Amino acid sequence: MEDRELVQKLLAKDEEAFLYFYQTYRDRLYRACVHLLGYQDPDAEDITQEVFLAALRHLPKFEFRSSLYHWLNRICMYLCYERVRARYRTVASLDEQLEEAAEPVAFRRKDIEQEEMEKQAMLRVVESQRQLLGDPCRNLLDLREIQKKSYAQMAEVLKVPIGTVMSRLSRCKDALKDLVTRALKEPHRG
Repeated sequence: MEDRELVQKLLAKDEEAFLYFYQTYRDRLYRACVHLLGYQDPDAEDITQEVFLAALRHLPKFEFRSSLYHWLNRICMYLCYERVRARYRTVASLDEQLEEAAEPVAFRRKDIEQEEMEKQAMLRVVESQRQLLGDPCRNLLDLREIQKKSYAQMAEVLKVPIGTVMSRLSRCKDALKDLVTRALKEPHRG
């Protein structure tokens, strides 16, 4: 069937012409979709159907400046490229959303890393200043902070009353606090 005759029958809503139209061009259009989108792309079949719907909608405007297949193929290429562009926009949008979602995590991670570095620096300062304390204070602080002894256990180890342990421990902590405060105020500490 010639293109002009087929178009006239399609415009007259001839059912046999619709069937002929579909069967004649479906496989070629499907192959064109597969060529652009890929062999296993599920959208190839959908786009093939969309080509026919678009062609039937615009058939009254067909001017016979090219063959009917060429016109259908151009519609097919346009729809395939539109689908690819839509996918690209979707991927780009998802990338942006992922970046936006990851940004606070990255900042939190950076903040956590910064806090951890500051904590480690502070622990180094405390430890260096603790070394400046005399043995009695260091031993007392070790019993309480490192060995996690209770006041009663400390009193037993040191063979002194609990009140004495508490007052000595308080003085040692105050001394360590003063040493750390002075060390932090020194200009050579960055």
